[in-house]
Amino acid sequence: MARQFAIVGLGSFGLSVLEKLADATDQIIIVDKEKSVIEKHKDLAAKSYISDALNEEALRRIVPEGVDVAIVDVGDHLEAAIIVTNALKKLGAKQIIVRADNEDRGEILEMVGATRIIYPAKEAAYRIVPMLVSSTLFSFMPISASMVLAEFQVPDRYVGMTLIEANLRQTKGINVVALRKTDEDDYVFFDPKYRMRDGDVLLCAGTEKDVTAFTGARVVARKNLVSDMFRGIFGKSRKQAEGEA
Repeated sequence: MARQFAIVGLGSFGLSVLEKLADATDQIIIVDKEKSVIEKHKDLAAKSYISDALNEEALRRIVPEGVDVAIVDVGDHLEAAIIVTNALKKLGAKQIIVRADNEDRGEILEMVGATRIIYPAKEAAYRIVPMLVSSTLFSFMPISASMVLAEFQVPDRYVGMTLIEANLRQTKGINVVALRKTDEDDYVFFDPKYRMRDGDVLLCAGTEKDVTAFTGARVVARKNLVSDMFRGIFGKSRKQAEGEA
């Protein structure tokens, strides 16, 4: 059976999730109190409802019991987020992902049932700062608390070399996933005999430390910035929270 998704509140984060999720599944329910918002986006969902999510009885009628994933974005209204999150927990939602503005609010939302907290502003900052301080780094995406995917231009010192000769994995801790030639838009798996040209772009995986050091995007951390950032983006696990209690 296909996984079911419910998006409660179509704020900027909720809308972004809806637009991306609609490309992958049609098993989406959307709920928002604004008629104009629902009318505009109803074609992206299997079911759409104009309803005040603070009405627990209404939410119970709308969201199936035991829904696989519920996403909550009711703006910066903490009380509303608490009520909706707790109601979804009572409905047995398997995952409850909630947008929050800061860690204090995130911790409160975890206490009432959120399984993951998303901090959009902090996540955006974490992705863009390395690109601001490096002229060769084009994209930077965390995939775990220690690993990132990055897209960057081949440094001048490696132009004319094959990837085997460059030996980036052994010397720099950089794993090349794919390569995009200067005059092409699509990535391809690299040919061991291909000699890198000026302007070529590499898609790579590695630790945040190795990737930022290699691309010149190293930012001095303050109070373990990376781990703090990931706690903000993904939230503490319940086991961590219990261990700290």
